[in-house]
Amino acid sequence: MSKLHIKSFFGDKLFYKEVTAIALPIMAQQFVTSFVNLIDNVMVGGVGQTALTTVTVANRFYMIASSIMFGLCGAAGIYIAQNYGAGKNERCQKILNINLSVGFLIMSLFTGVLFVAPEWTIHLFSRTPEIVDLGLEYIYYAKFTYIPYGISFTCMMAMRAIGLNKIQLKVGTATVLTNTVLNYILIYGKLGAPAMGVKGAALATMIARLLEMTIYLVLLIRQRHFYKLDLKGLIFLDWSLMKSMLAKAVPLTANELFFSIGTSLVFKSYMRADELLVAAISVVDTVMNLAFIVFGGLSSAIAIFIGGKLGANKLEEAKSDAKKIIVFGVMVSMVLGAALFCIAPYIHHLYALSDEAIHALEVLIRIKSCLMPIYVVNVCTFYVLRAGGDTFSTMLIDSGFLWVGPVAVSTLLSIFTPIGVVPLYITIELLDLVKMFIAFWFLKRGRWVRNLAAD
Repeated sequence: MSKLHIKSFFGDKLFYKEVTAIALPIMAQQFVTSFVNLIDNVMVGGVGQTALTTVTVANRFYMIASSIMFGLCGAAGIYIAQNYGAGKNERCQKILNINLSVGFLIMSLFTGVLFVAPEWTIHLFSRTPEIVDLGLEYIYYAKFTYIPYGISFTCMMAMRAIGLNKIQLKVGTATVLTNTVLNYILIYGKLGAPAMGVKGAALATMIARLLEMTIYLVLLIRQRHFYKLDLKGLIFLDWSLMKSMLAKAVPLTANELFFSIGTSLVFKSYMRADELLVAAISVVDTVMNLAFIVFGGLSSAIAIFIGGKLGANKLEEAKSDAKKIIVFGVMVSMVLGAALFCIAPYIHHLYALSDEAIHALEVLIRIKSCLMPIYVVNVCTFYVLRAGGDTFSTMLIDSGFLWVGPVAVSTLLSIFTPIGVVPLYITIELLDLVKMFIAFWFLKRGRWVRNLAAD
């Protein structure tokens, strides 16, 4: 490989300065959120391993709802970023209006299911009486978090798509601090409050989500951050724009839905292998989210850098920047992965876990820390393809691969073999290596190099 060719994978100082200026506020916001999620996880884990498993199970239905919102907001983000890059600011507001209205309807449907059939949502993953009973206690308050989350997430992603990142950090910090303090008070019964256990964790989350939604709505009303609260626009939507968006939103949202259902089926396979050790997996996922903050920063940088340049019809620059951002992500992930590998043996001290769960926790974190560069490549490639509106390819490498690979493999192994949850988990994670080569093929094909703002 020539020296000139190698240089094409690296940017100059100005490039990295611009990328970090976009990525760091998002990474800081996600760090705050992930760190507080870790604190939540530790607090619930302090109640007991069963309580931790219960909250993990109860939140699987929420994960499906949030994945749909992620797909919907992702499609909107594609159009907002490119229209913003093309200077079509009025269309950005119309896209936000569409997203808020549709998101409200979707989250209302999920809330309705939790009101009508809460036990059914837990039975999807576990029928153990203790887990079901505790899960119903958690859902009692958790069902009120869906609509506020949908509204807040829509506003946050719309602001992120045009580079308004610092305000999200401030809102996120206020929200998670509220959640943390209330968790401490309500879970353990401090400052005169009753000890509510998992029910207290759900109540704390509900209050924090309501606060977050209120702040975003106030920001829209004051119109100080590009967007406004357009009540008329929420009712009388731009149907021609909505039709154009749906062409991208449907496959992207379908991808997120299938991906969420797929991950839920993989989770069910872990439950089938060893229900109690799922608590260790919950800890692993929460801890790894601290490292995965790089994903949020890079996705925002890709949306703004790549989406903006595609919208401005700078197609060759977009292709060049895509390579540089992916390589930058790999370098950052190697540092984070090394740090996690080193601290893996000490994380269990924060939890009340069995010896078997402690061993599983250490092994799984070290495996995932070694795979960090692979995860980053796959995530960056996904967002590059999505920035150009190549939603069909993203669906194939994301939910398509998930169902053909991890879902099929985990289901077959957990049903027809006596495999334990640790080797099963490792097997599924290693499949990301195969996914990486498929993702590279779609990236090289170049169908994502398109100017959607000109459509």
